[in-house]
Amino acid sequence: MKKGWLISGVIIVLAGGLIAFGMSNGKNVATSNSGSVSEQELYQKLKKTPEGKQTFANMMIKKVLEKDHKKDVDQKELDHQYDKAQKQYGDSFESTLAQSGMTTETYRDNLYLSALEKAAFKDNQHFSNKDLKKAYQAYTPEVNISVIKTNSEEDAKTVIDDLNNGKDFAQEAKDKSTDTTSKDKGGKLDAFDSTVDSTVVSPEVKKAAFGLKKGDYTKNPVKVAANAATGATGESYYIVKLNDRDTKGSFNSLKGKMKDVLVDQKLAKDSTSMQSFIGQQLDKAKVHISDKDLKDALASYTQAAQTNK
Repeated sequence: MKKGWLISGVIIVLAGGLIAFGMSNGKNVATSNSGSVSEQELYQKLKKTPEGKQTFANMMIKKVLEKDHKKDVDQKELDHQYDKAQKQYGDSFESTLAQSGMTTETYRDNLYLSALEKAAFKDNQHFSNKDLKKAYQAYTPEVNISVIKTNSEEDAKTVIDDLNNGKDFAQEAKDKSTDTTSKDKGGKLDAFDSTVDSTVVSPEVKKAAFGLKKGDYTKNPVKVAANAATGATGESYYIVKLNDRDTKGSFNSLKGKMKDVLVDQKLAKDSTSMQSFIGQQLDKAKVHISDKDLKDALASYTQAAQTNK
């Protein structure tokens, strides 16, 4: 399984935090014998760049949405996402961020803004009880699985024969799995439910896992085709073992979760729906931009809102 990318939110800041708006005219950011650079000079240059305009747009969106939805952002969940990404990328975490023009601080900002946008969007969506029940019926709660990945069907069948003859699954994963992200953990993957993205867990592996009983493993190799989204360049064959599964709660207990599921589906289906929503919120907030160089910084949002009226 491939490492997931760090951010899956709607807006990604490529060079967040570059600009501190509302600067005084006189303060210098650097001096030398040959002259100085003032905050105002820096601002005048940076505000005209795509990165500067996007940073301004994000700052404005944050101001508008925080008024009613700051309380809806789960900071503990954001901390969990950050810690998970940091653990996943290990020593290369900061360098991976740097490749996209981010620091650990701007990455946290991105996580927060993405969560804030989704919380505001969710609060403005209304689904029927019928739609929520349909989502509930299709939902499978979290499972905990282990996998052994091989490069050929023949190798997978050999592993299955070993397991049938009493070999330990975790040891077989360490010895024979080609999945470098899980083999050292005995093939264990992070728990996932039916909403997991196909770039994290392939549909074939997910289907196999949901069809198993606790403690069982697939008796036939699970073929996973090449997938450009995950970076898999050739066919692979998996043996999947179900370690544990959560009990599915009642419809009432999962109603909020089902709204999250439908919101995610709506956003995935229509890539402009979030932009349109944000444009509507900016319009309601009567945003006025006085700086002529930033007049078009919010245009993609306001235009999307106008198109979807």
